[in-house]
Amino acid sequence: MNFTRRDFLSTAAMSSASVALGPRGNAQTVPPAQGPQHNHPSDEHAAHDHPKPTRPAVPRLPAMICRMTGTIGIDSAYDLLRRGSDTLDAALHVTKTQEDDPNDSSAGLGGLPNEDCEVQLDACCLHGPTRRGAALGGVGGIRNASLLARAVMERTGYSLLVGSDAERFGLAQGFSKEELITERTRQTWTVWKQIRSDPGLLGAPIYDPSWPEPERKAHFLAPSQKDLDQLVHRLEPLAVKAGLTPQWTWRAVYDALFPAAEPLYVSCVNQKKEISSASTTSGLPWRMAGVAGDVTVIGAGCYLDPEVGSAGASGNAAANIKIAGARTIVENMRNGMSPEEAGMDALRRIVHWYGNDMTALRFVEMVYYILRKDGAYGGVSLWHGDRTGHVRRFAIHDGLRRSEDCLFLLEGNPPNGVQTVTGNQPMRHGDPD
Repeated sequence: MNFTRRDFLSTAAMSSASVALGPRGNAQTVPPAQGPQHNHPSDEHAAHDHPKPTRPAVPRLPAMICRMTGTIGIDSAYDLLRRGSDTLDAALHVTKTQEDDPNDSSAGLGGLPNEDCEVQLDACCLHGPTRRGAALGGVGGIRNASLLARAVMERTGYSLLVGSDAERFGLAQGFSKEELITERTRQTWTVWKQIRSDPGLLGAPIYDPSWPEPERKAHFLAPSQKDLDQLVHRLEPLAVKAGLTPQWTWRAVYDALFPAAEPLYVSCVNQKKEISSASTTSGLPWRMAGVAGDVTVIGAGCYLDPEVGSAGASGNAAANIKIAGARTIVENMRNGMSPEEAGMDALRRIVHWYGNDMTALRFVEMVYYILRKDGAYGGVSLWHGDRTGHVRRFAIHDGLRRSEDCLFLLEGNPPNGVQTVTGNQPMRHGDPD
């Protein structure tokens, strides 16, 4: 079997670890193969979990929504909203804290690199009160890409700036250039590089019908949880060889095998019903240099209408761009759908785009974060579980910070889910103005 660089990149990017969901929908997390000293991906998820009180019957303002594992700065950001700060300032406060955190491998400093071991960042921001927005793609050397996106919005007349020219603009605006890759993320890249050099380590291929015939045989998924555990355990010596300590070896192999783009999308609305949003990401790990995700496409990865609300995404960029997901959701709300109804409709459009082909959909993950201008909100996901074996959740703060389960369309996790029956139903949460 011929195995090209593009083969492995495209395959691993869309793959997810197979973890069965329990009978009540609670994800069964995977125990570390060599004991509790390992930093399994589930540990990171648990560290950001929040209380889960009952959702209030009436929407509350101010309100903000984001990815559950992106909430280091959410309390202080909410305080900014409560004290009357601009909604975009509050959203960017959250994105900046994640970009500054070297242990967050999804954005900014310490983001996982591309195939050339370079960290390239995408970001966007949208300011409802002034109806302005801008995006960046493939920017290196400037950790706070979300703040740079605001500079593009405020100081140019353009909506998208990319690559080295975006970096040059940032330096001219006073941003500092620095090395964004950390020693740990460089070592993780080394693990991926070693696995890529010997594709036989991964086992037998499966077929993704969404790719052209010559490339289909380069897609891999562990056929069962037991096989996944054994595969990660077998490859951990590669992480040790790369210099990683025991607490990081499991995580490094996991990210090398099953990379996923998880942009941090944040949306905020204040008491005056002014709404803004921002998104930041280091993109899909190990991707070809220069590839930008849906964050750079305003209307796909993020969108807002100040008269309606906002929506943003994380997951498979190609699937989301095809349906202009964020704009589709906002337009659905304009037409009277609740946030959850609007998001579930977008997910059904993705399924329809793939011809209801469950084999193809095993390679697709998608989560939408939705906030209406009156404070009504929702989080929806294509699959019930995520790649680390947890039920998909999102974070909401409307005076009480908490996490809530996403509404989902397909039961199970991407590698093993086979049902297209909606597992839970959208709720109507207040009526729009």
